[in-house]
Amino acid sequence: MILEKSLLDILWVLVCSGLVLIMQGGFLVLESGLTRAKNSINVAIKNVADFGVATLLFYTFGFGLMFGVTWNGLIGTSLFAPVFPEGKAWPPTFFLFQLVFCGTSATIVSGAVAERLKFHSYLFATALISGVIYPIAGHWCWGGSLTDENHGWLAARGFHDFAGSTLVHSVGGWVSLSLLLIVGARIGRFPENEPPKTVTGSNLPMAMLGGILLWFGWMGFNGGSTLGFNEKVPGIILNTIISSGFSLMVAMLAAWLIKGFPEATAPLNGSLAGLVAITAGADCFTPVQSAIIGSIAGSFVLPAEKLLEKLKIDDAVGAIPVHLIGGIWGTIAVGIFGDLNLIGHNVTRSSLLLTQVLGILSVGGFAFGLSLLIFYLINKFFPLRVDGDEERMGLNISEHKATTELIDLFLAMDYQRKTGDLAVDVPVEPFTEVGQIAERYNLVLGTVRSTLADNEKARVEIADAYEKVRIEQDKAEKLLLNILPGSIAQELKSNTGLIADSYPNVSILFADIVGFTKISAVMKPESVVRILNEVFSHFDILAEKYGLEKIKTIGDSYMAVGGLPLPNEAHPLLVAHMAWDMKELLSKFKLKKMGTKLRMRIGINTGPVVAGVIGTKKFIYDIWGDAVNLASRMESHGVPGEIQVTESTAELIKTDFALTERGEIKVKGKGLVKTFLISHRLRSPEESFTDQGYSFSAT
Repeated sequence: MILEKSLLDILWVLVCSGLVLIMQGGFLVLESGLTRAKNSINVAIKNVADFGVATLLFYTFGFGLMFGVTWNGLIGTSLFAPVFPEGKAWPPTFFLFQLVFCGTSATIVSGAVAERLKFHSYLFATALISGVIYPIAGHWCWGGSLTDENHGWLAARGFHDFAGSTLVHSVGGWVSLSLLLIVGARIGRFPENEPPKTVTGSNLPMAMLGGILLWFGWMGFNGGSTLGFNEKVPGIILNTIISSGFSLMVAMLAAWLIKGFPEATAPLNGSLAGLVAITAGADCFTPVQSAIIGSIAGSFVLPAEKLLEKLKIDDAVGAIPVHLIGGIWGTIAVGIFGDLNLIGHNVTRSSLLLTQVLGILSVGGFAFGLSLLIFYLINKFFPLRVDGDEERMGLNISEHKATTELIDLFLAMDYQRKTGDLAVDVPVEPFTEVGQIAERYNLVLGTVRSTLADNEKARVEIADAYEKVRIEQDKAEKLLLNILPGSIAQELKSNTGLIADSYPNVSILFADIVGFTKISAVMKPESVVRILNEVFSHFDILAEKYGLEKIKTIGDSYMAVGGLPLPNEAHPLLVAHMAWDMKELLSKFKLKKMGTKLRMRIGINTGPVVAGVIGTKKFIYDIWGDAVNLASRMESHGVPGEIQVTESTAELIKTDFALTERGEIKVKGKGLVKTFLISHRLRSPEESFTDQGYSFSAT
């Protein structure tokens, strides 16, 4: 049977409902102030929207799950979308009071996961709390409040949570923790091998105002939980204020002592922790006990924050130290300090303490376990978090397309920084501080443009003066730069003497198109030259890719060398990879009219050479020596379409290539020489040279 209340009781509970609703605004300004400006609008919208979601779901079925006719003390089964009888003022009053409590539990999550959660993800989290978790857990303890019957199984065991340290605040804290574990920390919050980075809020005075609003609203939160105006109300409100004040001072002094300065958010979160802790037993504590409970709650704030940092759990506003840790402590404190005569149920101190712990574990396990499972499954298919670019941009813009004057100014300035385009002034919003900044910035831009114009004029004049000199120099240097290796050309320009050097170990590549003399005999001269130009141009590109030097080209022969004029230990592999690419490249050339494919014999040898610049008018950079002759023989005694290498080269390239021993061939002046054929490539150049700093682009 639904209870009746006096009009004074109804008025009191309605006033307290308004005070609790003010807490929604307190959370809004507190969380917006503790987050960065680029996310403040997003946080504010979430704190408005979540109460709408809570209202919809709590009225539709949450109220029924919480206060309807019980099923085994677990859930309610009636009062869904309730229609209250006319002339009965208490039922709708009771509903309003419970609705604002539901909204308070849901809005706790918004601050914890601020600056990284998608808007629709947050609305889903709110729906989960207000429609399922909070009503079901609430039924366990408060299910019979409308009819003055203890329907819930926890209430039947004597669990005491006067205004919701566990059922409201810890539930919000548990869901916040599960969601934080799924979505992770904000970008840059926990850099590798560095201490955690502190994220400074955009408006700390606004956050402090939020704390005061919450403090004010909490008088209705706890004072209205009597569900009537009676002699207990003043003492309950007194205990609430005392606990919060002592908690504030202890948290501030603890942070001051440890950090060496009065940290800005310590008194804010300290006061809230005291409010959360006293909420479970504000009706059964003395003022002295309230001071002790609040002091202990305040001492937990900083250690809890440090523990979260150590675990790399990024709680943006300290919701877990305040609501989860404070709620757990406040619920346990009932078992330690609560007046057994006021609590009732004929319980002993030890049994009450065990019941309080049971309530914490059961509600916590339900809220955390269910939310973690659901968030994990959803995140597997539909990521709950915004992507990195959206997070860096800020959720105000990425989620809501909401800008501010300051953001617009920053975007205009950032565009100029990225593009270097200073031709257009940034927009000026009249009669605002940001507009005044933009106006003066535009004055600076004008001076910069004038200076740049003068500099450009001087630059053009200087450039014209040097252009003639450069043209003459280009004529003199063009020959050197085009036909000689860069380092040799530079040395030749600065040194009038002979340029020659010996190299103890290089790799030489000789290549020759098989039967090209016979093929060219039946082709037009321009066709012969065009084919050679096309083939050797591709070979030249390969030589540049692998950092090799083209030595000289005679007819249909091609010669390149690795390891000079700049020494390179990887020259055998570089030459072998180029040879393999040459082979693959040539296999794609086909003489259409003759219907034949071009093939090459390629020979490679590794050994010492002498190199130098020959000529005083027309320069040639050439190499010679026994190693060069042997490389030439590897080509001339080779197999058409194959790459033949000497034993010295084979030993140096076996990491990247599979080799087949061909046997010994007779070389004039050398006798029998052991040779190998490259059968296939084991590693690509990218795989082979990544750790050596090479970077190969597609050719």
